[in-house]
Amino acid sequence: MPRASAKVSDIDACGLTLSELQELWLGVGPGGSLFSGEEELRDAWSRGRDVVMRLWGCGGRRPQIWWYLEAGDLKYPGYDHERSYLFEHNVLSEAEREQLLAGWRKEFEKACSLEDAAARKAHLDWADVPHSLRQQWQPARRRRAGKRTGPAPNGGAGPLKADAQEKALDATACSAES
Repeated sequence: MPRASAKVSDIDACGLTLSELQELWLGVGPGGSLFSGEEELRDAWSRGRDVVMRLWGCGGRRPQIWWYLEAGDLKYPGYDHERSYLFEHNVLSEAEREQLLAGWRKEFEKACSLEDAAARKAHLDWADVPHSLRQQWQPARRRRAGKRTGPAPNGGAGPLKADAQEKALDATACSAES
């Protein structure tokens, strides 16, 4: 995913050093904070927020200072689950949602092409596809799979009973949710 680039004038205008902006993005480094206290940190966020959010508050991600000062009751879920967490809590902009939905849909379709249910689930977990989307997309995927033409699951030996029809449909659909 391409990253936005800052204009030198944006950085100059906020009055923060690159190291200070980095701390707002990634959090306190191993050598401790560059800011003398909470008040100075809040002031830096106030001055640098627009730059930091444009650079690192996109693509379903948020800088560490956002989590610290603005997330409210939300708790940082870790990098691997950040995008789905923010999606599920309706924090993302419409543009971010659309971008992520398109990517997640592609990953969902890739997962559906895998033979093994465990591999499908692992792929969806790796892609951080929200569980709400998996639940929403699976029935439609099953319906599409049920409309496919091809050999009958029972070898053409006549109509299937209702429970056998459901099992046959499940075998052809993407059902990676556990």
